[in-house]
This record gives sequence, structure tokens and C-alpha cells, in this order.
Amino acid sequence: MRNGMNKLLAVASALACACMWGCDFFDEEVMAVDKKRAGGYLVAILDDSLAFLRDGRGWEKQTDDCLYWENCEHGLRNDGLFLVNYRKKQAPLWGDTVNGDINIMSGLSGDSTIFFYDSGEYFGFWKVEHGIDLRKKMKWDDSCKWYGNIQNVRPWLDGKVLIRGAHHCPYAVLDTTTGIVKKLELTGEYSWLDGCDDISYIDGDVVCLRQRGDRLCEIDFEKKDGVVDSLIKSEWMLFDPPEFYGNAVKMKASSFDKNDHAYDFGDRIALIGKNGFVFENYPETWLKYHSFVDSAGTSIGYSSEDLVITK
Repeated sequence: MRNGMNKLLAVASALACACMWGCDFFDEEVMAVDKKRAGGYLVAILDDSLAFLRDGRGWEKQTDDCLYWENCEHGLRNDGLFLVNYRKKQAPLWGDTVNGDINIMSGLSGDSTIFFYDSGEYFGFWKVEHGIDLRKKMKWDDSCKWYGNIQNVRPWLDGKVLIRGAHHCPYAVLDTTTGIVKKLELTGEYSWLDGCDDISYIDGDVVCLRQRGDRLCEIDFEKKDGVVDSLIKSEWMLFDPPEFYGNAVKMKASSFDKNDHAYDFGDRIALIGKNGFVFENYPETWLKYHSFVDSAGTSIGYSSEDLVITK
């Protein structure tokens, strides 16, 4: 009799939850996984024609505080990594997938390698034609608090990795030999990096991207001794900060001029070297919703169905 009453109470509770905001599946975490793979997410640009894309199955943890999409914990699982030509659409030049959940970070691709970490705080590298290289567990210094959140990564001195966006730790440096992560203080020899929109390390130099101007329409490429290159587009408005995307920079440009490609082509892409922006022999290139757009408005993108294993 007691068991029957408990079942009736459980059913009543479920019906009540169905009629209330914030009462989700008896307040238990539920993992909802998409049946189809989502495709074509840009990870990094390698050169004038090659880029890394990823795909995977979307997931979302549905909890009692997951009322709106932006409040829900979500991501991809069973990731695939693909090397594609973004000038001429064709089958991927290389592709591979991994089982389980990893977090692929954008921005580390100088030698065709990307950085990832898993829920157990282990980090690793994924290199074209070499597969997954799982390294060590990250050992976070007391100055940084680890809550599974990294915004992006960049190359750093001595083969280390610059981590951006960890909790209480805007910048940190991962020693890939020991796994130790220490906060990077923008003081002393690094005080000149304070206020940079993005930071990286290229061919022996620490470099910085910084927006300036009344409409933030100037982007300076800096080294320790000062500005070495600038991109000035007075007719554009560059709302979002520029960011490194592997061997390129992405700049969110906007224009009120309907004849200007910045009006609706998306984010402008420029290749970079140790001495600044590389436009010579690089066709005008835009990024819009993970598709590449040329000066004529022709778009090339890769859906999940396009991303096939070729190894």
C-alpha cells in the first residue's frame, strides 16, 4: 500500500513539474544529445587556402535553472576534426573523429595542431595524420581557479601554451612538460600587454592586437618595442575585438554603405606573420556563419554531410 502511494505521489509531482517553470525532470540533470551531427565550425585558419573545421553531436544538460538556451550548459561530443580547402570546395584533405567528450580550443595551429582538454582536466594535442596525443592532467596554481572553463589558447614561449579566460585568471601559462598552469601577470616585462585585445607568440616574438580610434576602426599589431603594423579602415566600425584564429586574424567589420562588403559579408580575415598583417597575394576573404566568402560574394561552407573521414 505504501509503495502504491509513493508511486501516486511521484506521478503527481511529475504533473506539477510539467506545469511549472524551473522544475525539470525532478530536478535531475538530463543530457539531451542531438541525433544528427552539427558541422562546419571553424577552429583555425592555417594558410591562404587551408583551415581546420570541427563537427560533433550537440548536447545540453537540462537542469532546473536551464530555462533559456544561454543559461544551459551545452557543447559538442564525439568530435571530428577536418582539414579543408576553403577556396575550392572538395572532400576534406584529412579527417578523424574521437569518441567521448573533449573540448577543442581555437587558436593553436602553427604546425597543424590543435589543443583540447577533457572533463578530467587532462590536456592533449590533435595533429593532422597523427591522431590524439593525450598528455597530462593540468595542475592549476592557487592563483587560478579551475571550473572547466577556457575561452581559447595561443602559442607561447618555449613550447608552452597561453590559456585565456580561466576563472580568476584572465591569462595563464601551461607548461606542457609538467602540466603546471600558472597565472600570467601583465606586469614587469609583460606590462605592455595590458589592455591588448588578443595576445600570441609568433616566431620568437610576443605579439598583441589592439583596437584604437574613436570608432575602434584601427587595429594595431604590436611587439614589445611598439606598433609594427596597423590596419586602418575609417569607413568601417569594428565593434568586437579582433582575435587570432591560428595563422590569421578575424575582424568583425560593419558598414552602413550597402556597396561595401563589410555591410553584409561578415568578419574580415587577414593572414598574419611576425611582422603584422599579410595581404599581399591573399584574396579578399570574409567569414560569415562559418562559411568563407570571397570579394564577389561567393560562399563556401562545409556541412556535416560534407565532412567525411578520409584517412
